[in-house]
Amino acid sequence: MTKDYHRINKKVLLTVILVTSFHFPALCQSDSEDEPRFILQEVVVVGDRSESLLKKSTTASGVLTVSELSMLPIRNLVDALHYLPGITFVDQDASGHLPMAIVRGFFGGGEAEYMILIVDGVPINDLSSGLINWNLVPSSKIHRIEITRGGGSAMYGDLALGAVINVETRATGIGNQLDIGMYGGQYGTKGIEIFQNYNRSNHSFGLRGIIKKSSGRRDHSEFSNSNFGGIYSYSLPSDGKLQFRVNHDQLDKDEAGPLTQDMIEDNPWQSNAIFKDDNRQKNQFDAILDFLSSDDKANRFSVRAGLRAYNQKQTRTLQLTSQFGDTQFENQDDFIGWTQLQYRRKTGTARWIVGLDAEYGTYHSQYFKEDRTSPLSQGDGNRIKTGVYLESKYEFNSRLRATSGLRFDWINNHGEINLIQQPDVHNTQLSPRIGIQIQYLSAPLFDGHLYTNWSRAFKAPTLDQLYDTRNIDFFGQTFNFANTSLVPQTSNNVEVGIYQQFSFPSARLFGELSLAGYVLDISNEIDLDLTTFKYGNILKSHHNGIEGSLALYVAKRIRFNNTLNLMHVTFESGEFKGNMLKNIPKITFTNRISLKLNSFTNVILTHRYFDKVFLDDANNITIPSYSVFDSKLQFHFQGFEVDLVILNLADELYNSSGYVLFDPFIQEDVKFFYPAQKRYFQIGIRYDF
Repeated sequence: MTKDYHRINKKVLLTVILVTSFHFPALCQSDSEDEPRFILQEVVVVGDRSESLLKKSTTASGVLTVSELSMLPIRNLVDALHYLPGITFVDQDASGHLPMAIVRGFFGGGEAEYMILIVDGVPINDLSSGLINWNLVPSSKIHRIEITRGGGSAMYGDLALGAVINVETRATGIGNQLDIGMYGGQYGTKGIEIFQNYNRSNHSFGLRGIIKKSSGRRDHSEFSNSNFGGIYSYSLPSDGKLQFRVNHDQLDKDEAGPLTQDMIEDNPWQSNAIFKDDNRQKNQFDAILDFLSSDDKANRFSVRAGLRAYNQKQTRTLQLTSQFGDTQFENQDDFIGWTQLQYRRKTGTARWIVGLDAEYGTYHSQYFKEDRTSPLSQGDGNRIKTGVYLESKYEFNSRLRATSGLRFDWINNHGEINLIQQPDVHNTQLSPRIGIQIQYLSAPLFDGHLYTNWSRAFKAPTLDQLYDTRNIDFFGQTFNFANTSLVPQTSNNVEVGIYQQFSFPSARLFGELSLAGYVLDISNEIDLDLTTFKYGNILKSHHNGIEGSLALYVAKRIRFNNTLNLMHVTFESGEFKGNMLKNIPKITFTNRISLKLNSFTNVILTHRYFDKVFLDDANNITIPSYSVFDSKLQFHFQGFEVDLVILNLADELYNSSGYVLFDPFIQEDVKFFYPAQKRYFQIGIRYDF
């Protein structure tokens, strides 16, 4: 088997070399293209909820534009986010459909998120858990991605402890256009996407339909997802806009579970029998109404409101020993109504932003035995969230700017378990932020900006952590993880960074660098207390690190990009004070090189490195580090595009994540791992009519 893998690897590498060699003279040819557009010249909105040049931001931010996204070997949104600084992911399956994010040393392990995902202005995080459905946005639909790392509560409130991600999808309702795409790959992977836009006078219409399926690399890992939506836009006489959107998403995903090392050596693609029934089905409907008073970016008023309703049916196993788990079926219904109001005004050299965010949500949850008919417990509840914020930006002169922001959040939680009312939980939080940016270089060929900021951020306990009704029976002992005495987890954040551009026209070399250093002190950290088997505010931790990205543009046809994350996250209290937190790598980085062979052919090669991580608080058990090489060959001509993506070129078998479980029957720690996907081929075809 190993010899066959090496033989295939050599053939793949030889093919890449031959293709590159055949086209290489084109790299030296002159052309009339414009100089490459610097990413630091991009306008971003996520950091301050208003437009600003990235290089003039007072926060650590990053951008992936539509041109960069088209050049990445990716299957989904998470694959793309790997190539932004400050964030990385590990998987709970071998196909990338169950990702778990790590950002600035925060790791939720599939139970919590420490960030907010916003898609076209709409917050995506679930009501009861705060989790993100990363499969909601197909990669071909993404127009650009922005990320701001660090505490974002001063503008976005709860959950924005580690990052805020803003995704803009491809414009709909602009021009008359039909876009059809199809793709297929190994393990029964297939999909079709259709986008239709139509314009008439001041009216614009757009429709989309997306269906994708996969049998999965592992046993019991089938996946299917469908997404259908529409949009109507009306351009107002006052240069404003009125827009209405609807979206329906359906997800069906089996979960194969973790494996021991012996099981992986026997067959890494088998499923764990304990998790043989685990499955998640989710139906979600969204309706959004947008009003924008005018296109004037300095002075305008906007309103965005929406509702979301979803039903989730999930069979989930909580592993209790190496051979036994508690399996229950949950049927959950959630409803959320939300609104955002914002007013912007520019007065002289100052800009002001004032806004209101409000959300009301209800949930109903029922747990059953595996037969789905024998009831075990039920719960009902609701959450009200209200936040008001004010931000000012002031330009002292052409080189010195300052931002300040303040937000007040009020969160009220109510829950009932088996018709018995539980204590209401009220949280209030004041989140300030102050930032300064100075242009320290202003030469024609060198443009440099330095920034620093301080902020406070928080993450309130979720409804699941407060009121989850699931009772677990472990050989006569019953316990429940929920805890209504939880208080918000908070952080103090300090960071400093630079944005630097440089140009050497005579050498046809252009580049840009972003670098950020941060220190976070976390208090009242919410985690599972193994002494009580309940969530508790039991830990303090200290996060510090360095994040950076480097981009080089050579001869207008060669692009090199690198991202680097150095994270050092330690306990600041408890028995393991000074030890590294579990599942947090000290180093991760990516490299990618893009070659424009001629006017219609591109070759992309990428490399991702993930350092070893500890699986236990004592820092004795690790998952080894690993490297992954991916590639993409792209042909495009007059609206027609063909992409060949090969992931994990070296066909390496590695473990993406894992955990350690103490088995009380054998009185030993047992290690479990999630094996990652080996080499994977996918071809996609797209045509714009």
